[in-house]
Amino acid sequence: MIKKMFQIILGIVLGIFLLCLFIYFGGADYLQAFGKKTAQAGKELKQYEKTVKDTADKALEKAKDKMKEKMP
Repeated sequence: MIKKMFQIILGIVLGIFLLCLFIYFGGADYLQAFGKKTAQAGKELKQYEKTVKDTADKALEKAKDKMKEKMP
């Protein structure tokens, strides 16, 4: 029980220490650069999403047309 409490307290202290180091060494700059890259990746994904949706819609229309041809 005491060992678990010690591990929890050590984890909290270590987490606070690492957070302070991150902030001290310019963590905001890293986050800002990461955010810009993430936004760019989101824009590219949106283009892929549009292409996939258009392709799926075309395939669905073709399937509907073929079903209409086969059905009396």
